[in-house]
Amino acid sequence: MKKTTSKKISNRLLKYSAFSAAILGTANASGQIIYTDISDETVLPGSSYALDLNNDLTGDFLFTINSAANFAFMQPVSGTAATMYNSNGFVGFSSGPYNYPSNLTAGDLINATNGIFSARGDFNYSSCGYPGSQFCDGLDGYVGLTLVVGVDTFYGWARIQVASDTSDMIIKDYAYNSIPGESIEAGQTLSVDDFESNTFTHAYNKDTDKLTLESSNLPLSNIDLFNILGQRVINQSLSNSNETIDMSSLTDGIYLAKVSIQGKTQTIKILKQ
Repeated sequence: MKKTTSKKISNRLLKYSAFSAAILGTANASGQIIYTDISDETVLPGSSYALDLNNDLTGDFLFTINSAANFAFMQPVSGTAATMYNSNGFVGFSSGPYNYPSNLTAGDLINATNGIFSARGDFNYSSCGYPGSQFCDGLDGYVGLTLVVGVDTFYGWARIQVASDTSDMIIKDYAYNSIPGESIEAGQTLSVDDFESNTFTHAYNKDTDKLTLESSNLPLSNIDLFNILGQRVINQSLSNSNETIDMSSLTDGIYLAKVSIQGKTQTIKILKQ
């Protein structure tokens, strides 16, 4: 039998403590979330869609695919004229002379600590021929947004899908926190108060190697499972209020799971044995 020494246990606990601090240190978004679920807006080559984040009848961001159908991008402009730049921005980064919106996952926090760019943001150019492009897989992704109204800055998100060959781009829904300066999580549709009546529970069955998740009132959205080294070993979309996760392919040990429920994240520890 392999002997587990106190030193080995201490090392494991140190690794776990450092990792859990990084995962559990994520702040919660608060305030009043204004969510807008639109009929899917499909942008085709040579066309644009003006997204009105706060629904004040003025466009805040322009989503465009060029006529050559090889370039999908966004601009912080008012209306449909690309020359009408405003002070709004997106969460992203620069690579060389270009700016790229980050492809966020549900639960990522959007606030003043992010890199914010008030410029053109490139989603996908020439089937992601440029390495900075983040929207390359044809799947849903979240764009972090900042909306400037007077002296106030509001944080929000939009869920989009960009075809891998940039033949189309679909804008699906969006939301923002109506309290200036307050954070919002990517995908968050409800305010913190809306979660107070919801109960989240979980249980791991070592005999079946199954993790059961249950949300009393709200549907589950996603689970990311990390091992003690911080490596993501499971990423699974969810849709029901009761879900079962198969952990039989994983080795025994301590795992941390980030479970998204309507844009809010619950972090739990699982001991697989």
